[in-house]
Amino acid sequence: MDSLIKKFNIIKSSRINQPSFFFEDIARLFPDMKNSTIYWFISKLVSNGYLIRQRKGMYSINEWKDKRRVSLTGEAKRLFEKLAESGFDFYISGLDVLSAYMQHIPDRYPIILFVDKHSIEEISDLCQKNSYLIMFPKQFKLQYESNIYSGINETLVLTYFSENFDFAENGVALLEKAFIDLYFAITRNDYPLSLQELARIYINLIRLGNIDTKKLISIASKRSIQYDIRYIVESKYITQKAEKFVNILKNGE
Repeated sequence: MDSLIKKFNIIKSSRINQPSFFFEDIARLFPDMKNSTIYWFISKLVSNGYLIRQRKGMYSINEWKDKRRVSLTGEAKRLFEKLAESGFDFYISGLDVLSAYMQHIPDRYPIILFVDKHSIEEISDLCQKNSYLIMFPKQFKLQYESNIYSGINETLVLTYFSENFDFAENGVALLEKAFIDLYFAITRNDYPLSLQELARIYINLIRLGNIDTKKLISIASKRSIQYDIRYIVESKYITQKAEKFVNILKNGE
């Protein structure tokens, strides 16, 4: 990996001084290497998120590599500030953490919040005083639909209990945790966001190299959805024959 990063630093520091550059531009920086070797390490730089492949033979530097694109806005930011003042353990997750990777952000959506169960009464009171409506997973779908149809203007907060705050920093979930929480909410709790939009978020996270897939699977195991996530992470390696075989097994044929 060190050798790969050195090659990337050569490419970056050479200041190929343009937004995009071609294989030939990179090859000129390594005159003693075979083209096959250069193609190999370029492929590795792309898969590890250091370079972005614009199209065949054209690349650009990924300026967001290892940078967290997280900026809470609107109601999530206001809720964060109120909870931070309270001193209770919490973190905001899901769509608010991942919004920078979305194409279309909904006008209104539930905030995903994790809190220590021992402080839920105080947090519920605080939320109620500030026009936030706490909802829990079991009743979420019915409550959400009821509130949407009734025209209530309170901001909805899908709330989970947690004793583990290792995958959050300063009240905000890590990108990997935010994705797992959003996936779980959509597939298990009928959170109002399409799987198509979730897939676009995942594609952007991978394309920009801002997500660690090993960490993603590890976090998924904490919510018992590691098989789902491993299948997603490894989907590009699964052949059509294997998919057909699994469908046969599922259908009991």
